Amino acid sequence: MAGRPRFLCGVVEGFYGRPWSVEQRKLLFQWLKRRELNCYMYAPKDELKHRLLWREPYTEHEAARMRSLIKAAQEQGVEFVFAISAGQDMVFSSAGDRLLLQQKLRQVAAMGCHSFALLFDDIDPCMCQADRDVFPTLAQAQASVANEAYQELGQPSIFLFCPTEYCSSLCSPSPSQSCYLLTLGQELLPGIGVIWTGPKVVSQELSATLLEEVEGVLRRRPVIWDNLYANDYDCRRVFLGPYTGRAPGLMSRLCGLLLNPNCELQANFIPIHTLGSWFQSELGSCARPDHAGMEITVALRDSQGPQKGAYSPQEDTYSPQEALELALLDWVAEINQQALEPGGRAPGHPSISLKGGTRLQPGSGGQEVVSDPQPHDCAPGGAEQCGREPCGVAPGPGWGKVTSEPGKGSGSRTSADGQQSPTGAGDPLTAGSRESCKPSALRSAAGSTPSIATPLATETLHSPGPAVCRSNRASASQNLPLPTRDARTGGGSPSQPPCSAQPEASRADMSQTPPGPGAGASPGSPAPLPNGAGASPGSPAPLTDGAGASPGSVAPLPDGAGASPGSLAPFPDGAGASPGSPVPWTPEEAGSGTMALLTLEKAGSGPTEPLTAKEARSSPTAPVTPEEARSTPMAPVTPEEARSSPTALVTPEEARSCPTALMTPEEARSNPTAPLTLEEVRMLVELFYLPYHHGSQAQHLLEHFRWLWANSLSVGVPAAADDASGGTRWRGRAQSFQRLCAQICRLHSRLVSSAGRALLYDLHRYLWDIRNVLLAASAFVLWLDGHLLCDPDPKGTWGSCFGWCKSITAPTLLGGDAEPWARRGGLFGELQALLPVGNSCDLFYHPPPLFPSSQLYLLRPLLPPDKAELYRMCRESLDCDPRVAEILVAHPDLLGDRLLGSFLSLSPEYTFVLEDEGGPCGYAAGALCAEDFLQQRDSNWLPATRHKYPRDLGTGTPAPGQDALEEALLFFHTEPLAVPLPVLRRFPSLVQLGTAPRVQDVGASRSLAICLLSALRANGSRGVFCQVSATDQQQLSFYSGLGFVALPVAWDSSPGTRLLGRLL
Repeated sequence: MAGRPRFLCGVVEGFYGRPWSVEQRKLLFQWLKRRELNCYMYAPKDELKHRLLWREPYTEHEAARMRSLIKAAQEQGVEFVFAISAGQDMVFSSAGDRLLLQQKLRQVAAMGCHSFALLFDDIDPCMCQADRDVFPTLAQAQASVANEAYQELGQPSIFLFCPTEYCSSLCSPSPSQSCYLLTLGQELLPGIGVIWTGPKVVSQELSATLLEEVEGVLRRRPVIWDNLYANDYDCRRVFLGPYTGRAPGLMSRLCGLLLNPNCELQANFIPIHTLGSWFQSELGSCARPDHAGMEITVALRDSQGPQKGAYSPQEDTYSPQEALELALLDWVAEINQQALEPGGRAPGHPSISLKGGTRLQPGSGGQEVVSDPQPHDCAPGGAEQCGREPCGVAPGPGWGKVTSEPGKGSGSRTSADGQQSPTGAGDPLTAGSRESCKPSALRSAAGSTPSIATPLATETLHSPGPAVCRSNRASASQNLPLPTRDARTGGGSPSQPPCSAQPEASRADMSQTPPGPGAGASPGSPAPLPNGAGASPGSPAPLTDGAGASPGSVAPLPDGAGASPGSLAPFPDGAGASPGSPVPWTPEEAGSGTMALLTLEKAGSGPTEPLTAKEARSSPTAPVTPEEARSTPMAPVTPEEARSSPTALVTPEEARSCPTALMTPEEARSNPTAPLTLEEVRMLVELFYLPYHHGSQAQHLLEHFRWLWANSLSVGVPAAADDASGGTRWRGRAQSFQRLCAQICRLHSRLVSSAGRALLYDLHRYLWDIRNVLLAASAFVLWLDGHLLCDPDPKGTWGSCFGWCKSITAPTLLGGDAEPWARRGGLFGELQALLPVGNSCDLFYHPPPLFPSSQLYLLRPLLPPDKAELYRMCRESLDCDPRVAEILVAHPDLLGDRLLGSFLSLSPEYTFVLEDEGGPCGYAAGALCAEDFLQQRDSNWLPATRHKYPRDLGTGTPAPGQDALEEALLFFHTEPLAVPLPVLRRFPSLVQLGTAPRVQDVGASRSLAICLLSALRANGSRGVFCQVSATDQQQLSFYSGLGFVALPVAWDSSPGTRLLGRLL
C-alpha cells in the first residue's frame, strides 16, 4: 500500500435500535461534508443482514438501495465503510461460513464500496467445540478469518477490525497484559486497522498515555469508535452537548476517530458540528513547528488534502464551549429552515385547542390519530422490521459498545424506545456559520448573545390573589397565602379558610413492592385506546351501587359536625367548619407567611436571578443574602456575580433588545409558531447535555430541588419559631425553582408548536419526560410549604424517617469508573428519584402521545376558588338527557359533592389541581389517614349532605345520565359499609383522581398522581388504596399503569366495586 491513508474522522451508525433510513443517511452525508468530515461506517446493529442474518446476500432491490447510498456518500466526499458483524454465530473453522462472508463482502464491493470492517464486538467469547479443535484461542480464530477476508478483497486501503475486547474495562487484567490483544497484535496483518473505544465502553476522556499503551499492544495505531453520544442504553436520555473530553494532539496516536451518535439523527447536529471543529483544530495543530512527532503529524495533515479553514498557530486549541456557540447558531438556522420546508411541520401540531383537547380525526372514537412519521424506505435487509422497544435493561460489566448484550447464540436484543423516527429532510442544508471553531469567529458570530436564556416566558394560566388559612397547630409563620380566583379578572377579595391538623398515621416504613407493569394510561380520554394503552381515569363519573370511591357534597353542618377540632375546611361556605375562622391576610403576616403560588403569568414575567440586598430586606420571598450566598455552596449568585458570570441570565431589558432571547407570553400567544430562538435551543441543549455532565440549567434544577428537599423541615408544621430567616430563604429558592420549571414547560410547548416534523418526533419524548416530572416536582415543592409534618418526636414520625426515605430514592453515588447507564434516566431520572415515590414510579413506563400537544398545564395544590370550577368540570363531564340536565341545573353541586365534596371538606391539604388555559381540568384528592377520614365522613359529613338532596330526585325513567344520578343519590342515602381493616392497616391512605375529557396528555395525568402520592409518602404513608367501578375500564387501566393492583379481600359494599392498592 503506497502512502499513508488519510485520517478517518466521521460517524459510525453502530447503535442498537431502528436503523436510519436511506434519506436520513443522505442528509447525514451533507452534514459531514459541511463540517469537512470524511467517513461514514455502515454498521446498524439491528439491520438484519448486517448482524443476525449476515450470511444472506442482499436482494436486487436491497442492492440497488445500497448502491445509491454508496454513490451518495462518494458524491459528498465521504468514505463509505461497509461493516459486517458475523461473530454472533459464526463457526470460525467452517469453510462454508468463511465463503459466505467473503461472498457478502464481494457483493458490496461490486456496488462500488472500497472500504470494509469486520466486527466481533458484543459476542460470546467462548468458542464452539469445532473451533476449539482447530484454534488455540479466540484471537487466533478471529485473526484467521479477518486476514483471509482482507486478502480476498485485494488488501483494501481501509479494512478495520473490531475486537471482542474493545476497551480497557473489558481487558483482563489490563490492555498491556491481555493475552487476547497481544495475540491479535501478532496475528493480524499490518494493513488491518483495529477499533478501540477507550478506557470504557463510553469513555469520558481519551488520553495520549492510554493510547500509547494500546498502540504498543496492537502494534498499530487504533481507530477510535467513540460512544460518547450513544444513547441506545437508556430510553430516557439523549445527548446534545459539544464534543469534549478528548485531549489535544490525539491524532498522532490514531488512525481515525468515528463517532457512534444518538439513535435520533436530528439530535446529532451539534455532536457532528463540534466534532468537525475538533477535527479541524487537530489538523491545525499538526502545522505547529514545535509539535511532538512532527513527521507523523505533518503526514497526517498532508494526507487530508488542502484544508479550507486551517487554523493558525494562535487559533488551533479546541474549545468545546466556543464550538458549541458556533454550532448553536447553525442549528437554530437549520431547525427553523426545516420547519419552513413543505411538510416540515407535523400536521396540526401548532396550538392545540384548549377547550377540546387534542385534535381528533373523524371516526377515531376519541383516540389520538397520527400518520406514521417514519418513511418506509429504511435500511436494506429488513431494517424496517426492527423497531426499537420502549426501554432496555442496563447492561452489565461485559456489555458492548451499546446498551444491551444479545443472548448467547441468539439475535435477541433489548433496544431503547418505541418511538418512530422520521426521515430527515433531503434538501440541502441551510447556510449558517461555516467557520471552524475559532475564538475570533465566535466573537464575531455570537459576541452579543448571552449564554443563558432570560427566563422563558410562560403562558398565563388564571391564577388567584392572596388569601390565608390558619391551623391551630401552626404558628403565624405558617399562614398559607392562597390566591383567589377573583384575581383572574382583576378582583381581589381574599378568601381565608380555617386549616386543620393532619390526622396521625402509622410511621413505620415498609419496603416497596413493585407491582406489575401497566399500560400507559391517561385520565380523561373520551374512549380507551386499544389494549388499555393511553387509558385514563376518565371523566369523573360516579361509581355504581354505592361504591364509596368518592364521598359526597359540602353542605352546612351543625355545630361540631364534620371533624375533630382543627379540621381543615378550605371553603368559607360553612361546610365542615371547625374552630378558627378566616382571618384576612395582612401585610405584616405576608412577611412571615408561606410562599404564594407562582402562576404561569408570573413565571414568565422576569428572570430568575436573585434580588439585590436592598430588595432582599424588603421581600418576604427573597433569596439568600450575599453573606448567605458565600456560606452556602448551592445558594443563588448575587447580581454582581450574575453580571460577571458568562452564564448569567439576561435582564428583561436585555431580553427585549436581543432577537434571540426567549419569547414572552404575549409574543407566544400572538405567534405560537414563531421560529425557535437561540436561547430556547440553548436551554434544550443544556437539559440533555452529555452522559457524564449536565448543562448549567439542568444543574440549577437539581441543586434547587436537592436544597429544597434537604431544608424542607424549615417550612413544615410546626416550624421552629427562631427559624424565620430559614423559611424566607427557603421560599426564595422555591420561587427560583418554580420559574425554571415554568420555563421548561414553555419550551416543551414551543418545540411542539415551532419545530419541524423530523426534529419534533426525534426529541419530543425526551422533553415530554422532563416536563412531566417538573410538573409534579413544582407542585410538590409548593405543597411542602406548610404541609410537611415535622413532629420533633424522633420516633415514628416523618422527621425520623426523612433521611431514610431520601436514601432509598436518591440517585446512587457512582464511582469514577461507572458507565453512564448506571445513571438511569439522566436528568429525568435524578429529578424523579428526589421525589418520595420517585424510584417506584420508573417501574411503570408510559409512552409519549402519538400526537404531541402544545397545551400548557399547571399543577398546584388546591385553592379555595377551585371548588366551583371543579364542580363545573364534574357536571360538564356527564353526557346526560335534558331531563337529567334540568335536575343538575337545580342542584348544580350534586355530582361534585358525590365525587369531591368530602375530600374538599375534610382533607383539602391533600388535594391537587391540574389547570390549563380553560381553568381546572383535573384533580387528585387524598386522605392521609383513611380510617379517620371515613369515620368523619360517615358520621358528620354524609348526614348533613342528605338534607341537600331528596332521595326521589331522579327522573324515574331510563335516560342518559340517569344512572350516574341514581348512583349519587344512593350513595348519599345509604349507610356505607366499612372498608376491611386489613386494607386500612396495609394501605392507610385513600386517593381519588379524575380529569376532564379534554385532557388527552397521559403525562400531565400521571404527574398529577405522582404529586399526590409523593405528598402522602412525605408525611409517612406506607400505602394507598382507591375504590373503582369494576366496569370503568379507563380508570382500571390508568391505576394499573401507576402500579395499583386489585386487592384480594372480601368486601360487601358493592359487587361492582373493586379495591385497588399500591405500596409507597
